[in-house]
Amino acid sequence: MLKEVRIKNLALINEAVLDLESGLNIMTGETGSGKSIIINSINIALGEKANKSMIRTGEKFGLAELLFTECPEKVLEILDEAQIPRDGTSILITRRITADSSIARINGETANLAAVKKITSGLIDIYGQHDHQSLLDPANHINILDMFAGDELTEAKEAFSSEYRNFKKLREKYKSFEMTPEELARRMESIRFECKEIEEAELKPGEDRILEEEYKKLSSLEMLSDSLNKLKFTVSGEESGITASAASAAALAAYINSVFPGSDELKSILSQIKDIEALSSDLSHELSRFVDKNSFDREIFEKVKGRLDKLNKLKSKYGNSVDACLEHYDKAQAELASYEDYNRKRAELVSAMSLSGSHLKALADTLTGIRKKYGEILSANITELLDELNFNSARFEIRISSAGKIGSKGADNVEFLISTNMGEPLLPLARIASGGELSRIMLAIKSAVAEKDDMPTLIFDEIDTGISGRTAQKVSEKLAYLSVTHQLICITHLPQIAAMADHHFCIKKEVSGQSTITGIDKLDSTKEAFEIARLISGDIITNESLKNAEQLKSSASLFKASIL
Repeated sequence: MLKEVRIKNLALINEAVLDLESGLNIMTGETGSGKSIIINSINIALGEKANKSMIRTGEKFGLAELLFTECPEKVLEILDEAQIPRDGTSILITRRITADSSIARINGETANLAAVKKITSGLIDIYGQHDHQSLLDPANHINILDMFAGDELTEAKEAFSSEYRNFKKLREKYKSFEMTPEELARRMESIRFECKEIEEAELKPGEDRILEEEYKKLSSLEMLSDSLNKLKFTVSGEESGITASAASAAALAAYINSVFPGSDELKSILSQIKDIEALSSDLSHELSRFVDKNSFDREIFEKVKGRLDKLNKLKSKYGNSVDACLEHYDKAQAELASYEDYNRKRAELVSAMSLSGSHLKALADTLTGIRKKYGEILSANITELLDELNFNSARFEIRISSAGKIGSKGADNVEFLISTNMGEPLLPLARIASGGELSRIMLAIKSAVAEKDDMPTLIFDEIDTGISGRTAQKVSEKLAYLSVTHQLICITHLPQIAAMADHHFCIKKEVSGQSTITGIDKLDSTKEAFEIARLISGDIITNESLKNAEQLKSSASLFKASIL
């Protein structure tokens, strides 16, 4: 239900909070006090067009905020699907408007108006203004009729929906068979080529990852091998290497020692040169072994590189990895298998679709029959209720026609038509011009389906236009009856309707300084009696009007007790 309405800086409202309850919430007030501003603000929060002229003079922004509690599960599911956070079963809708922008939020998350309307369409309906009215949309009429038909139609719809899903699956499968023999031959040839190309590659799962690592190692080894060979040449080169130079130095030192023997200093030099010769020789042998151990095999490198090139070519066609290529192969094989004996399978599918289609049509015809039966009952009930609500000679008809094709709800178009005066033709509800008439028509419809209608909150504006006396009393009784199963918010000027309130709010316009401000006052029993008396007699409240107000409240209490 709608728990709280908060309005700031809109029209005559500086800041106001409307704390609503379950049952019948009545709003009264003098003409021009600002009752329509509250309804307009609610509509703005619900995603309707926001006119910047609504922003209070001198303010930079206007705000309308609605807090819904105990929201239906189907609405919460929409919220969860949109990944909008929520706290339990409450939903907070906020709309902030400025001179050049408008921002809507759902539970603090920025949302577009389409999302706001989708979510709130299952929370509230407003009747009386031509805004936010689900009952004016013929697309919703079939849902209202189906809801009224109850269990009998529900069982038939479940059988229909099951067969409808089966038919859709068959139809989707059939799309894969919608090829000419030439197209089929080309497709099968293409698949066989793909499979052969993958087969000939003899792919192994994860092979590309292993080869890529091997390629990196071999590339690094090539650089290492080149450097080692240069080092080996520097150490072991036949003419300029360290080993050859050390040997030459040792031979030259030996010759010098033979020419000039006996010098201890020369002997020491000769000894060191021989050590260098021996060390360089050992170094040369050790380096040769290390070079041989880390030699680069060009043939292996080219083999790995070639295999990788082949795999990458396949990956560019069939996936980003060898595993993806193998998966593509499995799918291609499965598709190829599905085309084997194509004509026989296609014929079997056509036969299955034909059988399902016949069954589906029979089930749709069953839905049509049930809808027509309950359509007549509901039409009669609504016509009777309209007569009670002062629509003399009104005719109401639920017209069920063929949609021309079978859809998810059957094969029917359902539309509500009405004629409010003798001799006038039946017209769609959306063609009704009077807000007051429309509100009473909606009250009649809602009253007729009250026990099965799951819309939590209903707002009736201008419902008392053009009525009085016994008709007003009937309207108040219908509102009381409807408020047992729904939260109702009703703006009225009639004491009979106001007296039926479970919660009564008075909208007042006051002058403060140089500005005019609209305020909301929740009335206790004493203030309520005075407000009803004002509705009876005007600004001059007499003892007689107070007595009449108390009698109206007493009668209303007795009536409400009788319907609980």
